[in-house]
Amino acid sequence: MINKYIILSLFLLVFTTLTRAQSNALSSSPYSLYGLGLTNETSTGKVNGLGGLGIAMPSNSFINNSNPASFGNVLLNSFLYDFGFKAQTNFLEDGSRQNSNITANFSNIALAFPLTKRSGFGITLIPLTSVGYSISDIETNIEGTSSSIFVTDIEGNGGINNLKLNYGYALTNKFRLGITGSALFGKITQTETDYLPSNTFIIEDENYYSGVRVGAGFQYDALKNLSIGGTVELPTSLNGTKSSTITLNTTDSTTDLTENSESSIDDFNLPLELGFGLSTTFKKDFSLNVDYKKSFWDDTNQTDQLGTYVNQNLFAMGLQYAAEKKVSKFFNNLEYRAGFSINDGNLEVNNQRIKNSTLNLGIGIPLDPYTNSMINIGYTYGSKGQITNGLIKENYHLLSINLSLEGIWFQKRKID
Repeated sequence: MINKYIILSLFLLVFTTLTRAQSNALSSSPYSLYGLGLTNETSTGKVNGLGGLGIAMPSNSFINNSNPASFGNVLLNSFLYDFGFKAQTNFLEDGSRQNSNITANFSNIALAFPLTKRSGFGITLIPLTSVGYSISDIETNIEGTSSSIFVTDIEGNGGINNLKLNYGYALTNKFRLGITGSALFGKITQTETDYLPSNTFIIEDENYYSGVRVGAGFQYDALKNLSIGGTVELPTSLNGTKSSTITLNTTDSTTDLTENSESSIDDFNLPLELGFGLSTTFKKDFSLNVDYKKSFWDDTNQTDQLGTYVNQNLFAMGLQYAAEKKVSKFFNNLEYRAGFSINDGNLEVNNQRIKNSTLNLGIGIPLDPYTNSMINIGYTYGSKGQITNGLIKENYHLLSINLSLEGIWFQKRKID
């Protein structure tokens, strides 16, 4: 049995670390410059190796963050935990130059437990977006001169956290409903450094956003080997405030030039999102998930200073092989996964969509033959953008590791 005090201590440690991690770069993509940054691609449990979604996927043995209705499937006396870590390598190309970088950090923390025989509750902390970019050596003419220039470096980091509360209820043995509520909060920092001939200006803007969002979902086992599911997340606005500091550095001194450090900024609107999924099993040990999600960005009527938000379509498919579990056969209990996703993007820059496509592989390694505890390892190869109209081509390799644990609580021990 997993020691529950060790797990709770680890939960608190990762929770604290993850909330603080958003002050650092969780992304290293130039496309995180836009809006609130890049939408998080990783999730909990097994789905990272299955294309990233599992709207209809039955999940009584792991935490499925894709649909709150799945929490109505949590087994009585079963406590589920998920601790995620990710590392990503990006390769960037703009036609004349190439660059690469690496980021690594915690990716999520989650727990789920039953409330009754037919209902369950879950808490997940996961990034909604992440920001991490660096633009160097921007040359600008000094006003009033014809030949003098100054050089600017711009860096950004941070992102928005998503603290999700999920509740699922099984109305029947085949039909489950769920609701979800999210507290969204975070900080995005941009630092601009201007190098002039005799001094240096540093302008730091810290943008704070906060808001709430609600959603719902269902899962229905239409046939013995076929389930369908649907999700909805309602539109919302994140309130924004900005804190700025301006510093002048010379060879002799440092001067704070900040006059009014705090001000309000435009709210950021998140759109209505609808999702639909199918999950089927065949040949006993194989399962297939097919998911589609649409985000109605057109209805937000907002633009980024560098682009325009457009409706987004995401299609994902994942295949899993998982043989019937046998206590004495370790390798027979391994789970194998593969998937892909196609995302046409929510931003249009220079009349070009920033599209993203991925190929996914995954493996589940059991930790305990008597529980559903497992290490889920996922690998993603992704491609984003293109070398046209001044855009950047980005290829990346993403490794995700999720420690998915099950603890059996409130069960009397047998004494021989």
